Amino acid sequence: MRKILIFCFITIASLSASSLETFKSDYTLALKAYNAQDFLNAYQQFYTLSEISPENVEVNFYLGRAALELKHYDDAVSAFDRVLILNPSHVRTKLELARLYFEIQQYDTAQSLLDGVLQEQLPLTVQENVIALKSAIEQQRAKHTFGGALILAWDYDTNIGNDVGRGVTQNIPNIIDLPGNNRRKSAGLAQTLVLNHSYDMGEKGGFAWESTFLAYNKNLTQYSDKDLMLFSLATGPSYTYDIYKLSLQAIYDKVRLESDDYMNISRVALNLKTILTPELMLETDITQKRSLHTQSSNTTDSDATVYTMGLRYALNPQDPWIIAAYVTYKDENERNKTAAQYGVSSDEWNYRLELSKEVFKDFRAAIGYAYKDTTYKEFDALFNLKRKDTEDYYTASLSYMLDKQSSIMLGYAYSDHTSNNALYTYKKNVTTLSYIYSF
Repeated sequence: MRKILIFCFITIASLSASSLETFKSDYTLALKAYNAQDFLNAYQQFYTLSEISPENVEVNFYLGRAALELKHYDDAVSAFDRVLILNPSHVRTKLELARLYFEIQQYDTAQSLLDGVLQEQLPLTVQENVIALKSAIEQQRAKHTFGGALILAWDYDTNIGNDVGRGVTQNIPNIIDLPGNNRRKSAGLAQTLVLNHSYDMGEKGGFAWESTFLAYNKNLTQYSDKDLMLFSLATGPSYTYDIYKLSLQAIYDKVRLESDDYMNISRVALNLKTILTPELMLETDITQKRSLHTQSSNTTDSDATVYTMGLRYALNPQDPWIIAAYVTYKDENERNKTAAQYGVSSDEWNYRLELSKEVFKDFRAAIGYAYKDTTYKEFDALFNLKRKDTEDYYTASLSYMLDKQSSIMLGYAYSDHTSNNALYTYKKNVTTLSYIYSF
C-alpha cells in the first residue's frame, strides 16, 4: 500500500512539472507573438492561458494589452480589472486602462487614473508619457482647439505658362489669347500659411464648428507676371457619430495674379467620412463651385458640380503602406451663354492613386499617379473640332521628420498633357524643396 501511495505521489508530481513546463512554453510563445505585434494570435493564446491560470497577473496584463490593440475594449477592461484585484498597485495596468478610456473618450476616468499614477514613484520616461497623455486629454476636452502649418518652398518649373490657371502663353493675332505650350522656365519661392480652428458645440464627438484659413504666395525669379497669391476661408458645421463624420463647408477663394485681382471662387461642399476599421477610411464629397473673373470683359466665368469618392487604407498595420485612391467627376458649364467662348464647359474625370510608407526611421517616401480626361462640350469652329484633353501626372517625394513639429520634403512632379488641339499639348517638370512647421 505504501509503495502504491509513493508511486501515485511521484506520478502527480511529474504531471504537475510537465504541465508547468508546458504553461511556461505557451506563455513564451504568446509573449513572442505580442512583441511581434501579432496581436490577434497573442490575444487567443493569452486567453487560453488565462483560463488555465486566472490568477496569473502577467497573463491577464498581456491579455488586456492585446485586447486593447484589437479594440476589444470590454475584454481589455475585464483583464485589467483582474490584474488590479490581484495587485492593486500595478502601475502599468493603470496606465493601459487610462489609454483605453482615452480611446473611448471617457476622459474623466482616464484623467483620474493618471492623477493616481502620478502619486507613485515613476521613472522619468514614464512620467513624461503620463504628462503627454494628460495634455492630450485636456486638448480633447477643450471647447476651442487650434492648429496649423507654415510651409516654405523653393521650386523649379520647366513650363510656368501651364501651371495654376494654365497661364497665357500665345496670342492670335493680338485678339484671341490662348494658353499653349510656349516653354518658359523659372524658379519660384512660395510661402503657405494654414490656420485651423474647431469649436466643440456640445459633447465631444457631436456637433462642432470648423474653420480653415489658407494664405499662399508665390514669387517667380523670372516672369513676375505669373506671381500668384491665394486667400481661402472655409467654415461650417460638422457632426461626428460613432464611425461617421458629416461636414458642411462654405468656402471663399480670392486669387490675385501679378498683384491684381484675378478671380473669386465660391464653393459649398458636403463631405462624409466613414472609419470602418482603424485601417480603412471611406470618403465622399459633393461640391458646388462658382468661378468669377474680376474683369467684366472675361467670358470664362463658370459654374461646376464636383463629385468625389475615395478611400485611405493602411496595408499591414504593423509596418503600413498607406494607400489613397480617389475618383472625381466635374460637370462645368459657362455662365455667359451668349459669348463665343470655347474651352469652358466640360465633363472631366480624374483618377488618383498614392502610396506612402516610412522607409527608414523618420523618413517617409510617397509616389503618386493621376489620370485626367476632359471632354469639352462646345464645337470650336475656329479649329474645326470638339476639344478633348488627357493628362498623365506623376509625383514622388521623400520627407524627413526633423522633430515632432517640423520636417523637410523633396518632391518631383511630371505632367504630360495631350490634346487634339496642339495648342494645349505640353509637358512640364517641377522640382520642389519644402520646409514644413506644424503647430
